[in-house]
Amino acid sequence: MNPLALISITAFVTATVSGIYIFVKNPESRFNRTLLAFSALVAYLSLTDFGLYISESYGMAALWVRMGFLWPFVVPVILHMVMIFTGRMRRWYTLAALYVPAFIFSVLELTTGLITAGPLLTPWGWTFAASRSPAYDLSTIWGLVVGLIALILVVIHLKSSSSKGRTQGLYLFTGLLLPIITGFLTDFMLPFTGIEVPSLTNPAAAAGVAIIAYGVLRFHIPVLSPINAAMDIVRSMNSFLIITDLEFRISYVNPAAERLTGFSAAELLGRRIDEVMEFEGKLSEMMGSMAESALKSRDGLVPVVVSAGHIHGSGGEHVGLLFTGSDIRPIKEMEQKLKRREERLVLLTEHMADGLGEFDRDFNFRYLSPSVKNITGYSHEHLINRSAIDFLDYVHPDDRENVRDLIMSDEEMHRATFRIKRPDGSYRWVEYVDRPIRRDGGISGYVFGLRDIHEHKLAEEALRVSREKFRELFRNMNAGVIALTPFKGGFRVLSMNPAAEEMEGVVCGDVKGMELEKALPGIAESSIREALEGVTGKDGPLHLPEVKRGERWLEVYIYRLSTGEVVIIYCDITLRKEYEERLRSSLREKEALLREVHHRVKNNFQIISSLINLQLSEIQDPAPLLDLQSRVQSMALVHELLYESEDITSIDMRRYIERLTSSILDSYHAAGIELNVSAKDVTLPIETAVPLGLIINELITNSVKYAFSEGGEITVELESEGDDFILTISDNGVGFPPDFVLEESDSLGLKLVSGLVDQLDGDLEVDMEDGTQFRVRFSVVPYRPRI
Repeated sequence: MNPLALISITAFVTATVSGIYIFVKNPESRFNRTLLAFSALVAYLSLTDFGLYISESYGMAALWVRMGFLWPFVVPVILHMVMIFTGRMRRWYTLAALYVPAFIFSVLELTTGLITAGPLLTPWGWTFAASRSPAYDLSTIWGLVVGLIALILVVIHLKSSSSKGRTQGLYLFTGLLLPIITGFLTDFMLPFTGIEVPSLTNPAAAAGVAIIAYGVLRFHIPVLSPINAAMDIVRSMNSFLIITDLEFRISYVNPAAERLTGFSAAELLGRRIDEVMEFEGKLSEMMGSMAESALKSRDGLVPVVVSAGHIHGSGGEHVGLLFTGSDIRPIKEMEQKLKRREERLVLLTEHMADGLGEFDRDFNFRYLSPSVKNITGYSHEHLINRSAIDFLDYVHPDDRENVRDLIMSDEEMHRATFRIKRPDGSYRWVEYVDRPIRRDGGISGYVFGLRDIHEHKLAEEALRVSREKFRELFRNMNAGVIALTPFKGGFRVLSMNPAAEEMEGVVCGDVKGMELEKALPGIAESSIREALEGVTGKDGPLHLPEVKRGERWLEVYIYRLSTGEVVIIYCDITLRKEYEERLRSSLREKEALLREVHHRVKNNFQIISSLINLQLSEIQDPAPLLDLQSRVQSMALVHELLYESEDITSIDMRRYIERLTSSILDSYHAAGIELNVSAKDVTLPIETAVPLGLIINELITNSVKYAFSEGGEITVELESEGDDFILTISDNGVGFPPDFVLEESDSLGLKLVSGLVDQLDGDLEVDMEDGTQFRVRFSVVPYRPRI
């Protein structure tokens, strides 16, 4: 037998059995009835395919081709079932749009050769040959469009379904779409590309019906079984459900009951309901009512609300009991939260600074919080049951009429600010506001709030006075003040005081709101405009000490306020600049004069040194004169350095010490002595430098004359330590005798050193180990006026 004939007869049997099975499962379902019709159509077409494949003559094959004229109904029936399953079949004319074209194509197939030309013998047996005509093309396009619509509806429904519904629906939709896809491939796509294959649409449709039947058997597809749907509802519901027999023994529990109790169904079945749930009174008295109870779980009692009722049999007799309810732990927790919130509200009301109260509709006090006494000075007992009209006696006479009119007005909400008289006779400002209490569509009273605003009122008055003072200061200050408001791209003029108007030659009212560039071009073209962009307000005001505008000089402060506005405050400092220039000119003249004085003093010291040179040749012992000449030169060097320095008030001590010590070594021809000088970044005024230079001169001269027989090393260090300075002069010479005492020495030089150290208010230390070291700690000698 032809294998395709065997496949066709198998498809016939499969479609018939599957369709009947699905229909029997739920005969009332419209979907099941439509699926039965589809199964019958597939079985019929499979039977025609079988007859075609076993035909032995052209005539017999032509008969079976004509018998397959119902094939155009396959795709519309599939779309019909998809629309029923997805809930989109709502109008009768939708069916007409589906089946009228199918009916027309079936008639053409039965009566003409416009769609199918006739039988065709192929290697796999007889089949049909397509007619290359507009009718065939139109039927093909129509079938593709209907199939595509079914495919789109399937995809949309699967995307919107839950995971469980998607798993169940895949069986159904696979069965429906299998013939569409197979027919598209074997009847259109492959022949269009030149590949001839037998038509497998009907076997695919039969396989699809079998897939649906398997889905019904395994997954109980909801649309096919209302009973299964009801069971799914019971299993998925959040409320627990327990069924017992008439002896109150549990015969069924749903998953929600298992979750709440923590016990499995196997552990609960057969137990009495009162072993699982607590009841007040008899179980029989609960029937038909709802009450609070508690489920006994592994973790303790679970509060629930439960209703109980009878389950009736087909004859109306009682066959069991049904207990269903919900977990009310969230409700209990909410009740606790509400209770705590109410307690907090009472606590807040009792202790808040503002007073709270309640009037009835006639404005009689019904409730007053304790804080009302703090505000008014009157106790709860004094005010309760009094009316607001009586309370007007405690209102300041100037405010009384306004408060009375407010109370008597028809407005639903009243707000007022007035002064209230306290028991001690003083008045305090209070703010009053109320809102209506509505019941049964009417106003049953008012709830009101009372706030002490006395300090606020005083602050308002102080602020008003302060504002008036500020306005007066703003109008009368000599400095110009301009307030600007920023906008995208620049600034606009907000206000100006009269001083600024006079400086700029404008009136504030004429330029208010204008852009800065147009309103005040003088400021916009100066460096003030660039500075406006850089002010942030975080680091304080931006200060421009000197701004040149024409012939005038200005000192400018720019502030950015917390509100965003920018304020420019500027003063005309032209006269100050002139005075400063005169002062600088005078200072330069005095500085030049002082330099000349230092130069002449240095020259006078040089003259004295020259005179000493002339005298040296006439005496036998030149040593005293050489010492005197060295001292004179140390003082002359101070004035020389001051004359050469840009700063005529202080001396660079490193440069001074290097020149002084070099001069001393040259004077005594001490070529074998190495000198090291260290005095980094130390400058001293003349009052300190002169005695310090004399000290250095005496100690270096002493080392050169007495410390070395051949050669040696002298070190001079000057360093700062806080506010003090330390001068250290050391040599590696022979040192002093062991019995030498500085205070008992007859040396003029050492006596001079001691006196100069005292002049510096310093301390002198001598270390005679390994040579000699003199260490002088001193501070800067303050300037003392000589005249």
